[in-house]
Amino acid sequence: MRKSIYIIMLLIIAAAIISGCSGDKSESKSFSLPDEKGKNVSFENMEKPALVFFFTGIG
Repeated sequence: MRKSIYIIMLLIIAAAIISGCSGDKSESKSFSLPDEKGKNVSFENMEKPALVFFFTGIG
């Protein structure tokens, strides 16, 4: 039982590495996230690095 769990975990890690290292690039170069109203907010000028903070209403 324990051996089969290790094999499954190894296969999942291998699949993640293969999919992460694939040369496929997405068609769109813009990145968007939904705001609190459900509208997509896209980030422009992706050549420069940006720092994005997510604030939650917890607390």
